[in-house]
Amino acid sequence: MRPHRSVNRTAKLAFPLLLIQPAAVWAHAFAERYDLPVPLEYFVVGATAAVALSFVVAAVFMRGAWREGQAEGVIVSLGQLLPALRVTARALSVVLLSVVVVAGLFGSRNPEMNFATVLVWIVWWVGLSFLVACIGNIWPALDPWRALFEGMDAVARRLGFTNGMSLGRPYPQGLGVWPAAALLLLFVWIEVIYPRAAAPLDLAWMVLAWSAITLTGMVCFGRDTWQRNADVFAIYFGTLGRFAPIDIGPDGRSIVLRPPGRGLITAGAVTLGMVGFVLAMLATVLFDGLLSTRALALIHFALNATLPGFLDDGGYLLGTIGLISVWLLFLAAYLLSCLVTARLVRDRPVAAIARTFVLTLIPIAIAYNVAHYFSYLLVQGQMIIPLLSDPFGLKWNLFGTARYYLDVGVVDARFTWYLAISSIVTGHVISIWLAHRLALREFRTPGEAVIASVPLTVLMMTYTAVSLMVMAEPLVQFTGRAGSP
Repeated sequence: MRPHRSVNRTAKLAFPLLLIQPAAVWAHAFAERYDLPVPLEYFVVGATAAVALSFVVAAVFMRGAWREGQAEGVIVSLGQLLPALRVTARALSVVLLSVVVVAGLFGSRNPEMNFATVLVWIVWWVGLSFLVACIGNIWPALDPWRALFEGMDAVARRLGFTNGMSLGRPYPQGLGVWPAAALLLLFVWIEVIYPRAAAPLDLAWMVLAWSAITLTGMVCFGRDTWQRNADVFAIYFGTLGRFAPIDIGPDGRSIVLRPPGRGLITAGAVTLGMVGFVLAMLATVLFDGLLSTRALALIHFALNATLPGFLDDGGYLLGTIGLISVWLLFLAAYLLSCLVTARLVRDRPVAAIARTFVLTLIPIAIAYNVAHYFSYLLVQGQMIIPLLSDPFGLKWNLFGTARYYLDVGVVDARFTWYLAISSIVTGHVISIWLAHRLALREFRTPGEAVIASVPLTVLMMTYTAVSLMVMAEPLVQFTGRAGSP
């Protein structure tokens, strides 16, 4: 079937934009689109209606709130197992960090054949995010920079330095976690806009630079203070881990088994900086999806036609403006919903409502990640199998997997589309239930809790519709019964 001429023209317009996002194209491309059995609008309306219905069900049947002092879960003691696993994981993390740097500096220049690129962008950033959200936050045990600092700190204390490696400088409290939010935006800018993000040599130097920044921050302010405020990865994985069904007990030798999402409504109000960070988690994934749509390509060329010379050839300016704009739009929409809630309940300021409910958006961020990256992980993640046997491109076969070939047929566009629908709807439904449970605790009566939840529910319904339309454009098509576009 011959494509429509307008589609061809749009594809030609979009091609230069695709060149500025090699990682995104590599991650999400499918050879064919899934032909929808019914128009896209039916899916969008149905998904949005399902989210709205979940709010009605929660308002009618959910009457009790989680109370302070109520057991957070079942505690299971593991004795010495957890400390032993922690030591092993920290040693492994330092080894992997070293391999990443060496492979990036001296290994193959082909990103798909380099251990550093595949481990960092696929296994670590995508795979570990899913693991942390669905099982538990193991990042503190796998954090190589934490392990390096603790090792240096232990040596310093043995040498007689009372404070170890930390200088104990006071952290500027006014900054809060805003530096981490800015770093998350910068990290995603590198991932989806910077054209050499997947280049092994550039990646190795970026890892070394981040190592220097992180260790310097820990030395100046102390490990805990730095990781609580400015360590973007500690905050990112820690936030995802609040949703997980497993948490580490306070004694470090036990685990806590809890319902998924419980950690998001027992945490209490967070800072305004954390509000910005959580909204960045949502906005950055949606922005990555927007890069694959015709809309951004058309904006790019419309601006070039209207303001010649305003945009750079590489698309950095438009990409940067787009990323920041999407984040600010998400932040403004959330604060607007909180403003409406404040006007409805009239017993607390907008900032307090925003700080109280923002963590209930985390299931949506997880759902966006599943919809956007899970198929990518299943296909491109297989590249780590041969690279484990030959991490430096020296023709090794350490584990007998060097000749493994990718099974690219493990998923297709149809699977990815229905996964996207189910995960996005499920994530929004969970968020609505968590928000309503939290509202029952925060407000005086069930009726007031329902009223307070309405603005956030409307926002989530909007998120549902927008995210599905963004996911659909590069993935599906609707040709109709006659087979004509």
